[in-house]
Amino acid sequence: MKIIIKKGRELSKKELYFFAKESVREFDENKKPVEKELEELRDEMQSIFFFIKDKGRVKSFGLLKPVKIKYLGKAYNILGIGNIISIEKKKGYGTILMKEMMKYFMKRKKTALGFTGSRTAQFYKKVGLKAEPKLKNRFFYDYGNKKTNREEKGWWGIYYEGKDKFISHVLRTKSIVKIPCMHW
Repeated sequence: MKIIIKKGRELSKKELYFFAKESVREFDENKKPVEKELEELRDEMQSIFFFIKDKGRVKSFGLLKPVKIKYLGKAYNILGIGNIISIEKKKGYGTILMKEMMKYFMKRKKTALGFTGSRTAQFYKKVGLKAEPKLKNRFFYDYGNKKTNREEKGWWGIYYEGKDKFISHVLRTKSIVKIPCMHW
């Protein structure tokens, strides 16, 4: 088994296409054009991509996106947990992937945050992240356009709290958190 960690700008065209194709299959039921997903991935050149390979084939992958969030007058540099996909389910590849990603952000003491459904939240709890349903209506994607802005409604927050204590701050307050980027 091989673990590969690369910045987005280091990915080959073949790796980017694979990532886009599998993301569309997993999250968009093959309804979104792969080219559109590839276009969105071009904004991920600073993100850190993780791949788990076994016998030369990608079995699981995901990314950590650097995100700067301003909340109640303070700036937080966090990592967005995103696009977590296991090609082969129930084989342990997702757990291996998440453990590697956790090593990355825990070593750096960085807050990491993602969003997921209630059933999948249980998986993230098992691998060691915290899952918080109180975070589900607290985040708002601010794309700079009222027509495309959207709330992150109905999703659990999964997270690791870094030294900045960002999540504790959010949970102690009632203000909406604006995320200044596309959905990760």
